Amino acid sequence: MENFIVSARKYRPQLFNTVVGQSHITNTLKNAIVAKQLAQAYLFCGPRGVGKTTCARIFAKTINCTNISQNGEACDTCESCLSFNSGASLNVYELDAASNNSVEDIRNLVDQVRFAPQLGEYKVYIIDEVHMLSTSAFNAFLKTLEEPPKHAKFILATTEKHKIIPTILSRCQVFNFNRIKTDDISNHLAFMAKSEGVTFEPEALHVIAQKADGGLRDACSIFDQMVAFTGNHLSYKLVVENLNVLDYDYYFKITDAFLGQRLPDIMVTFDEILKKGFDTHNFLIGLGEHLRNLLVSKDAQTIPLLEVSESLKNRYAEQSQLCSLNFLLRALALISKTDVNYKSAKNQRLLIEMALMQLTFLTASSEAEKKKDDLNPFLENTSVTSKTPAKEPKISAIQEPEQKYASKPSVPFEQLKIKSAFSLNEVKKMQPTSIKEVNLALTEVQTEKTEDIEVNLEVIQGFLKNYAETKQKHGHRQIATIFNTSEVKFSNNTIFLAVNNETQKEQLLEIKQNFVDDMRKSLQNNSILLDIQISKNEIQSKVYKPLDVFLAMSEKNPALLELKKRFDLEIDY
Repeated sequence: MENFIVSARKYRPQLFNTVVGQSHITNTLKNAIVAKQLAQAYLFCGPRGVGKTTCARIFAKTINCTNISQNGEACDTCESCLSFNSGASLNVYELDAASNNSVEDIRNLVDQVRFAPQLGEYKVYIIDEVHMLSTSAFNAFLKTLEEPPKHAKFILATTEKHKIIPTILSRCQVFNFNRIKTDDISNHLAFMAKSEGVTFEPEALHVIAQKADGGLRDACSIFDQMVAFTGNHLSYKLVVENLNVLDYDYYFKITDAFLGQRLPDIMVTFDEILKKGFDTHNFLIGLGEHLRNLLVSKDAQTIPLLEVSESLKNRYAEQSQLCSLNFLLRALALISKTDVNYKSAKNQRLLIEMALMQLTFLTASSEAEKKKDDLNPFLENTSVTSKTPAKEPKISAIQEPEQKYASKPSVPFEQLKIKSAFSLNEVKKMQPTSIKEVNLALTEVQTEKTEDIEVNLEVIQGFLKNYAETKQKHGHRQIATIFNTSEVKFSNNTIFLAVNNETQKEQLLEIKQNFVDDMRKSLQNNSILLDIQISKNEIQSKVYKPLDVFLAMSEKNPALLELKKRFDLEIDY
């Protein structure tokens, strides 16, 4: 039986140009080789399987090549290159720091550095997983790393840069390797498949690339596994089945059901997914990614952000046109909230089912709001009669761009206030200076068109009493106390509320707007104003700190001082 070589080794790059997805690293190294500006030490950092050790070997091979090309690549035909390709080169020494991390191992390495290379100009020492070295080993390595012999070059590779001590970092040129893009991995897998005579579907290679999570070595391993499972044809269906990846079709199907408000279909599909053994949390994460892809697909400029095949990009673009931006944003917020609560939920399936129900009726609420906006009197040129109750308009009701009024004559805001007899249709025909002024003008028109019911001090005191009782029931005891203890006066349609201290005033200012709105609605008078003052006739209440309370009590009972001293008690200042 012929010895099988895994794809990660068989298709390992031999030249800088064949390294996948790290052009910023390879171009820098090639330029340094051409300019003969080689540092004594390099540190390659990055996730697993992105080409750190591969680039280190290519670098060692290239600097010893006797016929380097003008673009900084090895010739691959000289004696040095051939010996390197066959694994017989004596100019490359690799050390695994995970198992050789003691001071003694570093001393043996330092002893070897003194010997010059037999063939070529440089001897390269590659130390993999260098972060595993002990602190003593790092310190023993410092002097040699900073001032090695002219022929010695060190390349340190690590996946955890933060564990490298600063004195090592300062002696190296640091190169940060990136996660490889899904498209780059997919293209490399396609090259491997064609070389091996394996037929494939592009979607299948994209699934493998996404599963690899930016690591080309992992992608090659998964590729070998899938070829062994499916034979010489990689189909999307078989790949997602073997890798236990949820099919895209499920998410497209569920989203269509969201838009159609077909809750039974959604619940049946979710149950089918669970019966196939998929984890509920993975389903939730996948649904969030699907909605995110739909949001990205709504604009042609952001479609390239999708890491999927071309056919799937077209499918996402089609479905995204059916989804409103409001629905997608609210759905993503709901998915994010459910994800946060997932670990703490005792019934996780119920949590996700509740989220699916809410997502289903998000479209219903969005459509209701849209219809409400369409029927809004301001937008439909309908006028307000005296029978219409006065309400403050919501900003969302007039979110039309100001350019819509560009062709209409501009009218100062003061003129809108004077002509209070205008109907809402007439207000629309004018051009205020801003949307905010439209709101203010519309509020005055509506307010003046509605007759206010006269109120007196007795009515206001009754309202304040009921308001305080309501706050008391809902646990807002401090607010209730303020209304019960404050002095109330009423003059010129203005309520003067005299509180006891500055703290109470600040608390009322925080709820002032909501309080005034409730009061106007309850008393059916939209012209009532509220003025909050601090009482000057009575002694202002003082907010006592724990120390003040203790001192006041100890004056009446000196035994408290003895108690504090005997038990060494502390007072919260």
